[in-house]
Amino acid sequence: MRPSRFSSRTLAAALLATASLGAASLGAAPTLAQPATAPRGPAPLVEATPGTALSRARAAIDRGEYADAEKEVTPLLRDAASRAEATLLKAEIELRTGRYDEAQKTATAAAGLGAKAKIAAAALRAEALANLGKVDEAIAAAREVEREDGARRARLVLGELLIRAGRRGEARAPLMTLIEDYNSDAIASTDAVGLSLVGRAAHLLRSPRDANDAFDQAERVGGKKNAETLLWRADLFLDKYNPGRAGAMVKEALKLAPADPRARVMAARVKLDSAMDFGGAKSEITQALETNPNLAEAHVVKAGLHLRDLEIELADAAADRGLKINPSHLELLSMKAAIRFLADDQTGFEAMRKKVLSLNPEYSEFYRIVGEYAEWEHRYDDIVRMMQEAVKVDRFDAKAFASLGLNLIRSGDEKSGLEALQRSWDKDRFNVRVFNTLNLYEKDIATSYVSIQGQRFTMRYHKDEKAILERYVPRMLDEAWTSMVQRYSFTPKMPVAIELYADQEHFSVRTSGLPNVGIQGVCFGQTLAAMSPAAAEFNWGNVIWHELGHVFAIQASKNHVPRWFTEGLSEYETIVRRSEWQREEESSLYAAYKAGRVPEVNSFNRAFTHVDDVSDVTMAYFAASQIVVFMVEAFGFEKVASMLPRWGAGERTPAVVQAALGISTTELDRRFRAWLKPRLARYEKQYVPDLHAPPLDDARKAVLKAPRDPKKHVQLALSLFGDGQEQEGEAVLAEALRIDPKQPDAHYIKLRMAFGQKRLDEAERVIAKMIANGHDGYAVRLKAADLAEVKKDRVKMKAHLEAAHQFDPSQAEPLQALYDVAHKAKDPAGELSALRRLAQLDQHDRRVWRRLLRLLVEQGHWEEARRVGESALFVDVASSETHRLYARALARTGYHLSAIFELNSALLTHPKAQEAEQIYGELAKAYEKLKRDDLAKKALAYQQEVQRNGASRQPGLLPD
Repeated sequence: MRPSRFSSRTLAAALLATASLGAASLGAAPTLAQPATAPRGPAPLVEATPGTALSRARAAIDRGEYADAEKEVTPLLRDAASRAEATLLKAEIELRTGRYDEAQKTATAAAGLGAKAKIAAAALRAEALANLGKVDEAIAAAREVEREDGARRARLVLGELLIRAGRRGEARAPLMTLIEDYNSDAIASTDAVGLSLVGRAAHLLRSPRDANDAFDQAERVGGKKNAETLLWRADLFLDKYNPGRAGAMVKEALKLAPADPRARVMAARVKLDSAMDFGGAKSEITQALETNPNLAEAHVVKAGLHLRDLEIELADAAADRGLKINPSHLELLSMKAAIRFLADDQTGFEAMRKKVLSLNPEYSEFYRIVGEYAEWEHRYDDIVRMMQEAVKVDRFDAKAFASLGLNLIRSGDEKSGLEALQRSWDKDRFNVRVFNTLNLYEKDIATSYVSIQGQRFTMRYHKDEKAILERYVPRMLDEAWTSMVQRYSFTPKMPVAIELYADQEHFSVRTSGLPNVGIQGVCFGQTLAAMSPAAAEFNWGNVIWHELGHVFAIQASKNHVPRWFTEGLSEYETIVRRSEWQREEESSLYAAYKAGRVPEVNSFNRAFTHVDDVSDVTMAYFAASQIVVFMVEAFGFEKVASMLPRWGAGERTPAVVQAALGISTTELDRRFRAWLKPRLARYEKQYVPDLHAPPLDDARKAVLKAPRDPKKHVQLALSLFGDGQEQEGEAVLAEALRIDPKQPDAHYIKLRMAFGQKRLDEAERVIAKMIANGHDGYAVRLKAADLAEVKKDRVKMKAHLEAAHQFDPSQAEPLQALYDVAHKAKDPAGELSALRRLAQLDQHDRRVWRRLLRLLVEQGHWEEARRVGESALFVDVASSETHRLYARALARTGYHLSAIFELNSALLTHPKAQEAEQIYGELAKAYEKLKRDDLAKKALAYQQEVQRNGASRQPGLLPD
C-alpha cells in the first residue's frame, strides 16, 4: 500500500472542507437580525394583505390545501384590482396539482398584467413547461426576465434548467447572480426567502458548505416557517449522505404543508434512504399522487419501489405514466433504462442510454441511477463498468468516483478501488462513506489485519485472531466448497476473498461505508466479508457457510438470481449442514401467512422489502428457506440448482420454474402453501400476536373505510404508539375493545402496557381474561411466567414456562428461563434437560453451548459431549474452556489426535497460567495414549516452564 496521504483526515475537516467558489464564496456571514414577522409559506410569488381573500389563498397554498385556495382565488379573477395576483396564484395552484398545460397558459396570461406579474409569471411558466418536458421552451421563458431586477427565482429556475439540459457551464452565470446579491447585501440578512434562494443556488453550484450556511441563516430569520426552504435543505442533506437531518427537515415541512406533494415525495426518499421503509415510502407516494397525479418525481420513486421487487411490468407502467406527461424527464428515462437493464433487455437499455445522453451529455447520474438497482440484484461487475462510464461523462462527479471505488473494492481490486475513492475525496469532502472507508484501509486494515493467499480462498484475519481462526475457518470452507461444487455442478471463479473483521465498525464500514450496518455477513459475488468471533457473539460457521452459498448462487446465475431465492438457498445450505443452524420463525411466518403478508412465489422479493421492523426481515429469510426446503423435498436438489443457470441465461422466474420443476409459479405457490399448512397447524389452536403496524396515514384511512373493524383500530393504535401519540393510541385501542370486547391483540397490547407501567394486578386480570376468552397460547403463558417471576412464585413460573414450551417448542425463551430456574434450584438434571433443548434453538449463545458441554463432561456423557463440542466451536472458538472440554470428550471416545489438536487450540486462546499448566498436563497424557513418550516429556517440560515463568511466557504449541 502506498504511503498514507490521509493521516490528518478528521471528520470535522470533512464537514467543513468543500470546493471553493473562489470570488463567489459567501464569505463571512453578516450579523443576522430577527425580522418582525416570519414568511408565511414557501417563497410566495406575491405578497397579500393579511385577512384578505388573497392572503387566505396564499396560506392555503402554503399548507398544500389547493382546493381551498382555488375557491378563494376564482372570484378574484374578475376583480381588476386583484386580477394579477389572483392569476399568479391560480397558475401556482395548477402547477402544484399537476395541471401543467393550464399552469403555463395561466402564467402567460398573468405576464400581461403588469411588470411585476411578468417577472413572477416567468418562473411559474418555466417550471410548468419543464414539467411537460419542454425544457428549451422553459429556458426561453426564464430568459425573458433574466436581466430584470427582482427576477431571482427566475434566474434560479433558469440555472437548474440549464444544468438539466447539460449546460452546467452556462448555468453558472444566472446562479452566480444570487451569490453576488448576497455578497453585495442586495439580499438582506433578514430576507429568509432570498437566503433560501442563495442556498439552493450554492447547492446547484456544487458548494455544499455555502449552501448549508445560507440555509442556516435563512432558518434563523424565519426560514423554519418556509416549507420550500426546509425541502431544499433536506435535498442537500440527502445529497450529502445525511438522511437523519433530511428527515428532520421533512418532518418540519410536513407540519407546515402536510398536503404538499413535493414534501410527500421527499418524505418517501428519506424513508428509503434511512431505513428502506418501502411501506412508508409507498404511503407517501400515494398521498403525493392523490394531490398531483402528474408529479414526475413521485413516479420515479413508485417505479423504483416496484423495480426493487423485480415487478418489471408495474415498474414500467409507473415510469411510463410519468413519461406520458414529461417525456424528457431524465430520472424517469434513467429509471426506464434500469428497468430494461434488470429485464435483460440490452437493446432497450441502450436506447434509453442514448436518449438520456442526447438530452444531457453531462448526465452521469444516469449510470448511478441504474447502478443503484443493479446493486440490489448483485450486478457488481456491471456497476464497475457503469461507474467507469459515469466518470467519463462527468469527471467532476464525486459520487460516481465513490461508487466506482467501493465496487472495485467489493470485486477484490482494492488498489484501483482506493485510488478511485481518493479521487472522490479530492472532489467532495462530505462523503462520509468515502471518509470512513479510506480511514479503515489506512488506519486499521494496514496495521491490524493480515491476508493469506490461497488457491481457492484469500483470507483476511485480524492479527490477534489469525492463529486460532486459521485452524478452523479454512477447513470448514474447504468442506463447504467441495460439497457445493459437487452438488451445484459448478465451480466459481477463484480465489474467493474471505474477510473476517474483529470489530463491528470495521465490518460495517468495509461493507457499507457506514459504522452500523446491522448485519453479520455479506457477499459481493467474488468477495465475502463477515464479523469474526471477536466482533460479536454469533455463530461464525453458520454465517460464513451461508455467505459462501451466495457465491455459488450469484456466479452460477451470472448475477441474475432473485434475492428471495439466493437467501432461501443459503438458508437451506445451513439447515442441511447442521440442524441447530436453522432459524425458528414459525410463529412469525404463521402470523404473516394468516394476515396475507406472505407474497406469492413469483413476487416473493416483496417479503424482503415490504417490512416494518427487523422481525419481518427474519421472517422473510425463514419463509424463503422453507420454499427451498419444499422444492428440494418435492423435486430434488438437482432440479432446484438447475434454476440458477436458467436465470443466468436471462429467463424470468415463471419460465425458470416451469422449465426446471415442470409446473407454473402459481402451482408451485399452491403446493408450497399446502405443504406449509400442517407445519404451522399448532398455531391454529392458540393465540399468536400479530402486532403489525402499517404507516400511520394508511392506518387512519383503513379505519375510515372500515369503522367497525376492531383489527383496523388495533393497527391504528399501534401506528399511533409508534409515532409517539400515546394518548390518542390508547383512545383508539379502547374503541377497538368497545367494538369487540374480546379482541385478542388489543388485550395483549394492554397486557404489555400494564407490564411496562408495573400495574401487576391489571396484568394478572388481562391474562386471566384472555385465557377465559379462549386466547391462550405461547405469548400469553410467557407473560404469565414473567408475572409469576416478579411475584417470586417459582412453582407457577415453572408451570407457565413449561406450558409456553408446549405451545411452541421452537422458541428459546422458555427454555432459557427453565434453565435459570433449575440452576437456582441446584438441579443438574433440570439444567441439562433445558440446555439440551435450548442448544438446538439458540445457535448464537456461547454460554448455552459452554454450559451444556460442561454438564455433559461432568456427568460423563462422552459421546454426546463430542458431538456438542464440534457444534460449540462455531460459537465459542475463542474459549479455552470449550476447547479443553471438547478435547476431553474426544479423548474419552478414542479421538486422541483430535484431542491434542483441541488442546493446542486452547493454548492459542491465551489462557491464564494455572489453566495453561493443566492444558500441558492433559497434552502429556494424550501423547502417552499415543505411545509418544518424547512428546509427553516435552509437554511436561513446557508445563514446568509455565510454572516457573507464568502465562506471559507460554512455551508454545506441540505437534498436532
